[in-house]
Amino acid sequence: MTPAPTSILIANIRLIGDVILTTPLIGLLKNAYPNAAIDLLVNRGTGEFLEKDPRVRSVIYSPGTGSKARQGTDGYLGRIFRRYDVAINMNASDRGTIAVILAGKRDRVGFYGNGGFWKHCWQRLLLTHPLRFPEQIPVARYCHVVANALDIPHSHLAVRVYWDDADDTRVRVVLEEKGAADAFFVVHPFARWIYKFWRFESFAAVSDRIVERYGWQPVWTSSPSVEEKRQLVETAALCRHKPVIIDGGLTLNQMTCLLGRAKFYLGLDTAITHLAASTGIPMVALFGPTFTSRWFPWYNDGPLNQESPSTGAILRQGNIVVVRKDRDCVPCGKAGCDDSGSHPSPCMQEISEEEVMSAIKACLAPDRAYKEQEKL
Repeated sequence: MTPAPTSILIANIRLIGDVILTTPLIGLLKNAYPNAAIDLLVNRGTGEFLEKDPRVRSVIYSPGTGSKARQGTDGYLGRIFRRYDVAINMNASDRGTIAVILAGKRDRVGFYGNGGFWKHCWQRLLLTHPLRFPEQIPVARYCHVVANALDIPHSHLAVRVYWDDADDTRVRVVLEEKGAADAFFVVHPFARWIYKFWRFESFAAVSDRIVERYGWQPVWTSSPSVEEKRQLVETAALCRHKPVIIDGGLTLNQMTCLLGRAKFYLGLDTAITHLAASTGIPMVALFGPTFTSRWFPWYNDGPLNQESPSTGAILRQGNIVVVRKDRDCVPCGKAGCDDSGSHPSPCMQEISEEEVMSAIKACLAPDRAYKEQEKL
């Protein structure tokens, strides 16, 4: 019988959303091997929130882009070389695969992409568990594919981001200082790429309508980006019902804590949306060119083999609703119509305020408290 591993490395050298959707695998591995030490290898700036995860021993950083991203990442390959019984790469990137090949003493699990035999021959030869990359399933289900490859029994996948007492205190103090009510909803009108943006003035209009319909206080958030903070203040000024502004002062752990306290979330195709989904609150997200078959926010209360809705204008999974334009070209998977990512996508700009309000109504309708408030 193969002994249980005592050390496991999970590599996900991608973006924040990818790392968030890797957290179900941490839970599966910890349940299967409670005495194993689990480390994560991620890009600097994408996985710091994992340092608060009690299931994780340490987070190791690979350099991303820019000088700041390289701080504290020197010699990361030396830190992992031949140190793990099991090493897993959660995507088909060459960097992650090389790291796993160097790190894994016994089991080396990873994905390889589509292409001819010779293109990915080295991955199939050097990985003990080479897995063809699944293109059209929810990203969270990659954890399911890996668990099956390692013969780990499981019946559920849950995206989890942790916060501690200090984070909880920080969020409570911020809300108290800003005079936020107990019943509030969160609006996060930003994404990493401009092609995912919606009209700021429409966010303001919908925020006002939520206040008037449900009586909750709006709380608007942004990243620490100077430009986002400026735009947040300017857009919030368009609201008749002035929102509380939290402009980048919270970590991702604290942001998750904030979202967990909220009545509702409204946002875009971005990492904060995946954090909101992980808390279980009702939420509506606006999507454009992105493939919802892969990136629809994971519904923790759904079945293990859940398929993300991919057709229609209002897509629903439990209390998670995604709005997008029902056009033949949507989704295209490109970074906007010119694939540059530098301009708002027409399919995002064409989403109407009425469509968003209809989605909010669909999201909140199951709650009896709202059933008598059917008028928009």
